Amino acid sequence: MVYFENNNTRSGDYDKQRSHPRPGHADFVAHQKYGGNEDYRGGGHFSARLTTGLVAAGSIAKKLLNHINNNFTIEARVIEIGGEADTEIGLQRAIDAKDSVGGLVECRVNGLPAGLGEPFFDSVESQLAHVLFAIPAVKGVEFGSGFAAARMFGSAHNDAIEDLEGRTRTNHAGGVVGGISNGNELVFRLAIKPTASTPKQQNSLNWETGKTEDFAVRGRHDLCVALRAPVIVEAAAATVLADLAMLEGLIPRVVVNNKKYQV
Repeated sequence: MVYFENNNTRSGDYDKQRSHPRPGHADFVAHQKYGGNEDYRGGGHFSARLTTGLVAAGSIAKKLLNHINNNFTIEARVIEIGGEADTEIGLQRAIDAKDSVGGLVECRVNGLPAGLGEPFFDSVESQLAHVLFAIPAVKGVEFGSGFAAARMFGSAHNDAIEDLEGRTRTNHAGGVVGGISNGNELVFRLAIKPTASTPKQQNSLNWETGKTEDFAVRGRHDLCVALRAPVIVEAAAATVLADLAMLEGLIPRVVVNNKKYQV
């Protein structure tokens, strides 16, 4: 069992804005779906706080993946904030505007063998996208060249194979072809939306009066939630990749009390 204790809470901050379902947040749909029984404090079960368990699972998955290749690495980082490659500039623009801002996170995985994944529903991309979109605030996922591929010719996008190991001269595919890993670097990026809770004044519904009015969200809220995403992205990806490796029999077995278990 993994236990996390959080005593650093300020739930009272959310009472002040209970009459206004936050635009861009799940407040309104949660209220509709759960009939007013939702936990609105911090977003309840729509909050990124729930990724704590995912990060714990991912830390174990990373250890399992080291059994595949001693050179296995997985690293995610923020590569852009508010359209700025210089993340400090992007953050400062949001600070000056007294608003929140989104960002791009890129993840690179090395040391994966060719052959992970299946075509169609269980492709490497579909399995990863499934769990990555479960991370709150993720609005887009792309692999390799991603959406830029739509502007390329096939001859430019194709990755020429250079040797019998399957190494390619370029990596527009992002390490996955036909839903299956090809042994090259796995590369994908996520678009993280701006935090819905922003101190900037907005005009939206007050569901107690049934009218729209000006309001602002107060209390502790992230300027840029993308800054918190890399460790979550790494963990989420690791859980999927470890599962795919197990399906291929690449995670070794150990014997405990004369019984075989997956490591």
